[in-house]
Amino acid sequence: MSAQARVFSGYRRLFRARRNLFEGDVQAMKESRVAIKQEFVKNRGAVIAGEQFEGLLTMVDEAEDMLRHGIARGNLNPGTGNYEIKIKPEHVEGVEHSNMEPITADVVSKMERPMVETTCQSKK
Repeated sequence: MSAQARVFSGYRRLFRARRNLFEGDVQAMKESRVAIKQEFVKNRGAVIAGEQFEGLLTMVDEAEDMLRHGIARGNLNPGTGNYEIKIKPEHVEGVEHSNMEPITADVVSKMERPMVETTCQSKK
């Protein structure tokens, strides 16, 4: 495969991965499109042969892997005020299950909870 074809292939794979992850989130879709394009434009002048070029292609592969497997998107449940996350099989590929324990009410009660402060400003 030619160098140009490898670059375009990586670009398309990143765009597909972002579309799968951020589907329905207009803001995230816009920002991720801009960020991906900026990185490719920034490295447009990279020498096609050499370690730098191969390193850039490796970064594309790693970024795609992170978007596909390293991030789970949650949606706010307005009824409970909690975020619901559906863990898919691709999120646990390669994870050693022997060290994982199921999340139960007992486990949640032992978790350290961050302090959240809510403020409200009224117009006068």
